[in-house]
Amino acid sequence: MPKRSLMLALDVGTTKVSALVAESKADGEVAVLGIAATPVVGMRRGLVFEIERVALAIRDAANRANSMAGTSLTQAGVAINGDHLMLVPGQAKIALKTGVIRSEDLQQVMIKAAHVSLANDREVIRVIRRGISVDGFRGVVDPVGMVAHTLESEVFVVSGLNTVIRNLRHVISIAGLSVSSFVPAPEASANAVLSDDEKQVGVVHLDIGGGTTGVSVYRGGHVQHLGVVPLGGESITADLSMGLGVVPTQAERLKLEHAAVGSEREGTLEVRAVSGQAVKLIPLKELQEIVAARIEEWTDYVEKQLQKIEWTKGPAAGVVMTGGGSLLKGLDSHLQVRWGWPVRIGTPHGLGGLSDLSKSPGYATVVGVAKAMAQNKLEPEPETLWRRILQFWVNLWG
Repeated sequence: MPKRSLMLALDVGTTKVSALVAESKADGEVAVLGIAATPVVGMRRGLVFEIERVALAIRDAANRANSMAGTSLTQAGVAINGDHLMLVPGQAKIALKTGVIRSEDLQQVMIKAAHVSLANDREVIRVIRRGISVDGFRGVVDPVGMVAHTLESEVFVVSGLNTVIRNLRHVISIAGLSVSSFVPAPEASANAVLSDDEKQVGVVHLDIGGGTTGVSVYRGGHVQHLGVVPLGGESITADLSMGLGVVPTQAERLKLEHAAVGSEREGTLEVRAVSGQAVKLIPLKELQEIVAARIEEWTDYVEKQLQKIEWTKGPAAGVVMTGGGSLLKGLDSHLQVRWGWPVRIGTPHGLGGLSDLSKSPGYATVVGVAKAMAQNKLEPEPETLWRRILQFWVNLWG
């Protein structure tokens, strides 16, 4: 009986830790066997601030996902997030010795393209293929076996700060787990919800988490930009808590139940004062003004990311949003009017097993990590940068 290909994926976010146990099938399907989410305290914008509390949340989520799946996996693929992530383009061109492109030639040009200069405080997380050119002709999907004189590769090298990566690896080890590979969170969430057709014609993906928003742009079938905005849904909750004089749990409930982008509702809401005794009246107009101000700031941040892309008519497939923040009422229609592009909320797709449990925008990142592990068969992290690139050359092609 063939050995089952089982995977544990983790997304350590600002407000929750998500864990997913899945099986990679021979036909390429990812079957969900167990999934869990645990609220977390001690994470801010992808950075670990309270080791023990974060470790407890990671352990709880992983244990519950393993229990549901009937497994005891301890090696995990992990999403890595935060505005410390940096994207550096790489490019290389080689002359072919035999006149026919071999797999060794493809490997050589991709490794050469990934050889970019990074500061000493940064570490390579992932290398993403942008495109292949054969004798100057771009857009070649599978060049092996083609007759040619030259082969050219374009890649993106994703790096992060050593300190952030070490702390995330450390807190996961305290939880009793080990990291097999890191996947940039914006890439993971995009791959969970976007179709190949959307990536081909052009699409913007926004993963709105608690503390950050991942921004991904795809065109021609490949990623053109990855970025992270240092604002998410938690900033709205914090503003409401401070501005309205309510505790964060009340502010979160007000956001989810009554906030709506673009709303001009009148009237008041009754909430308990901090003392728990008296009733406090909250003007709906004041609530909406607080939300509108923060959304305006968040939109400006996102637009600065999108200005890095040269558009003709914008993304043909529009904008796809994921993450808990995408569920803010009216946000999709607000962006659609402001940008003139279609906007929709995305959910993970292409899953088997307990897929209904994972079909939520908030699970997009952890599902994307599992898909990356299945697609690339990621091995445990190599000890050095160039051993990493040599082992990950298949990822570049993926």
